[in-house]
Amino acid sequence: MIWINLGIIVVAILGLVAYGFVLYKKKISQDLRLVKQLLERFTIRQQTLQAGIDHTTNRIDQIKENVDHLVSEGKRVEQGARQLIVEGQRLSTEVQHTAGLKQF
Repeated sequence: MIWINLGIIVVAILGLVAYGFVLYKKKISQDLRLVKQLLERFTIRQQTLQAGIDHTTNRIDQIKENVDHLVSEGKRVEQGARQLIVEGQRLSTEVQHTAGLKQF
């Protein structure tokens, strides 16, 4: 007799657990679907932001290369200007020597 009562109690508990699990699964499936949608939206936003970051990084690299090129060209022009000044002074001295204004 006690075994029958214990069996009924165990079966009732198992039934309640199964019913609770079914209700929980039904509730959690909606939550999981919502989480999947949010995760998909987050992934799309992340990819969009990453594309923007990559584009900005590429533009910054291009601008840096242009600035470096301008700096190197500026240095080259500065050296050329120095050479022109030196050559102008040498030519001026040569003209003065040739004209007899200055002794050799």
